[in-house]
Amino acid sequence: MDADTAPANAAFDCLAPPQLRGWPALQARLVHHIKRAALRQMHASRAGEVMLLRLYLIGEESSEQALQRELRTNAPEWLTRQLDQHLADEQLHARLFADAIVKRGGTARAAASPDEAPQPDWLSQRKLARWQRLIQRHAPHFAHGGLVPAYAIGLAAEQMASRILQRHCALIGARHALHPLLTRVLADEDRHIRLCSHTLQRCVAPHEEARLAQLMREVRDTERSFGITGALGMYLAGVVLRLRPGRARPVAA
Repeated sequence: MDADTAPANAAFDCLAPPQLRGWPALQARLVHHIKRAALRQMHASRAGEVMLLRLYLIGEESSEQALQRELRTNAPEWLTRQLDQHLADEQLHARLFADAIVKRGGTARAAASPDEAPQPDWLSQRKLARWQRLIQRHAPHFAHGGLVPAYAIGLAAEQMASRILQRHCALIGARHALHPLLTRVLADEDRHIRLCSHTLQRCVAPHEEARLAQLMREVRDTERSFGITGALGMYLAGVVLRLRPGRARPVAA
């Protein structure tokens, strides 16, 4: 199943990226165009590229590991093995992003443990807090408890990461020095989307499907509520770094 393909079971259509209309569709287009402009600003300076890679690094080490801790609570053995592989992928991504930062003159290293992972920015912390409240509110309605809302959030986060990486790869083109790294991570994220979708279909009972659809709507609404603000913040940061006196040029592609 591709990242944008609906699940085979129609009862789980809510797991596929929704077809947006009205304001949500306009909002998504605005976010897409602002983020494309932001990427161009970031790539105009070496400091901008370093900041962009650091955002990816922090995303791998903070948001994912926070969800991993939630998912491991009372997880069955088959899921624990899957989580181990998922976490290994994310740790590899963190090391690759850290290496790319160092190559561009920045300082970074992948965290040795979740406790050493850097804290996300204020906006991301707000989003994580809202996700935690969703987990607590929906957990009692599923036989697998908090595992289901945590996995639903993980699925939405992976789908968002896939969109971000697809946009980035399309913008910079195959000849850019970062393209191989981004396409490698993108392939893993698309695989994680399939795993998250299949896991939810395995864990959610027929009488819980309506609750899952409601949960997915709330997760995606939370994600969209931060979209324009985050995109504008990224654009402004790129402009500041591009205009900073004595800025260094990016590493050649």
